Amino acid sequence: MPDMKEYLTIRTASNQSASVGAALTATRLADGAARAIGLFSPQIGASVNTVFAIVSGEDRAALDRAAGEIGAIADVTSVDRQALTPAAERNLDMLGDSPAMFTNRWFHVLSDKAEAFEQDTIPVWDGFEHDTKCNVIGLWHTAPRDGVTSYLLVARYDDLLAWSNSRYYNMDPNAPKPAWVESFARRRGYMTDTSVIATRCIGTSAA
Repeated sequence: MPDMKEYLTIRTASNQSASVGAALTATRLADGAARAIGLFSPQIGASVNTVFAIVSGEDRAALDRAAGEIGAIADVTSVDRQALTPAAERNLDMLGDSPAMFTNRWFHVLSDKAEAFEQDTIPVWDGFEHDTKCNVIGLWHTAPRDGVTSYLLVARYDDLLAWSNSRYYNMDPNAPKPAWVESFARRRGYMTDTSVIATRCIGTSAA
């Protein structure tokens, strides 16, 4: 399926996110022309009345149709869409029903520093994954707006402790610094803001 993707914020009626998530995993979107390749239930940092989704479609029409079908699911109150362009996709096959923690993190980067941000991110993933036992799922970005390009990073950790231990600023300051630590620290100067939510991946929509 071509790389035409969106990040959906699906808001639900009170205490109905579990039923909406179950409906989404059973739904075949746009007669198979689109698919939610990852569905995320927030655990920390977002309303419990929310499901997040990365939806891939054959074309814009398929994505439009999929969004309409999701919006029509019982107890869905709204669907917000953000078009995504892949910077690097790495472990998409890990997106599935899992007890692991999946972070959905946004980096809001000065657009004239976007290339530098990617160069200080993607090339050091091998070392980062080796040292932290994290698995990077992918990095995507939105279109620039008002001089800022927003990047979505999805990553898999065994649990919250594994995530905390992977933070470069939590490492022993006297220990040798791997290349990824230097790179990630440098990225701070490229950003206007960043935010993260901890989620559980509840699966995908039906194929």
